Amino acid sequence: MYFQKTKRFTRNRIFAAIATLTLGLPAIADELIMKDGSRLLGTVVKKDSSTSFGFKTSYAGVITIQWAEVKELIADQPITVLLQSGNTYDVVSANKNDDGVTTLSGVDTSQTATLKEVAYFNPEPWRLGQGWHWEGNTNVALAFERGNTDKDDFDADFAMSFRQLDDRVKLNGDYDREKSNEVLTSEDWRLMTRYDHFVSKKLFYGATLGFEHDRFADLQLRTTIGPLVGYEFYDSKAMNLDIAGGPIYVKENYYNADNDEYAALGWQLNFDRFITDSIQFYHRHNGLLSIEDTEDFAWDSWTGLRFPIYAGIVASTEVKIEYDGGAQKGVDKTDTTYSVKLGYQW
Repeated sequence: MYFQKTKRFTRNRIFAAIATLTLGLPAIADELIMKDGSRLLGTVVKKDSSTSFGFKTSYAGVITIQWAEVKELIADQPITVLLQSGNTYDVVSANKNDDGVTTLSGVDTSQTATLKEVAYFNPEPWRLGQGWHWEGNTNVALAFERGNTDKDDFDADFAMSFRQLDDRVKLNGDYDREKSNEVLTSEDWRLMTRYDHFVSKKLFYGATLGFEHDRFADLQLRTTIGPLVGYEFYDSKAMNLDIAGGPIYVKENYYNADNDEYAALGWQLNFDRFITDSIQFYHRHNGLLSIEDTEDFAWDSWTGLRFPIYAGIVASTEVKIEYDGGAQKGVDKTDTTYSVKLGYQW
């Protein structure tokens, strides 16, 4: 009796130890064999740049892996690989030789590709022509001063992008209002929209429509509309850069001065880049140059740093410069605003 109990107890302890070890191992694990011989277990999250990809581990969360340092990838489940050519493959292993040529092995087929030819691992659905991708940010800055001078300042802005494989819609705008001793001292706003149609991975054409108002610059409404041709140099989480330009029709309505309309050359630049994992630099620039009068030159720029805090919440510091070479007499041509903002980015 005692021997039977002891034997059953020992067997149960062995089963429990095996179960504990089994539960402690990842149920699904991809394996990376690095060039230095080290091995990592985890899950390939995605590759959203030309040089690196995300790899989720149980001990350090999602880490960034430099693809150049990987010798072999062995997938527990097939990984969708999108090449720059637009072709996709479901692969279970990727083996790279000393020349940087990677053999992508699927269940039934294999394909070789260089580092530059591999665009994405597990790409988002829109990159495969499925649905839309929505991203953007919105920010607010408030300032209240009480004492010898009562001053209130409200500043808000937003930027959004809706992207399909071949089409994109961009929206951005801002609003600024200041009061001093209950007297309105500043009020201006702008709204810009743009549609892009991609004829290749980088080149696109489209159209832009914009509205701008500045009460204290005597500008009731400036309307801009026209076609654009542009080029997207970079498109990734780490860095984005696109430039577009074209002929623009401009109509300006003033409170006191004579209304005006003219043809202009317009351009737009959008750039952002993560300097570190927690600091993002950004710069946005819009410009108009009258074809009839080169002194009638207007441009706006927003330059700053974003600091991701938690779950999409970001803080930012920004310098906004507004220049209007055709401003009415008695109105300053340049306005500069420094601000600290709190917002949300998705």
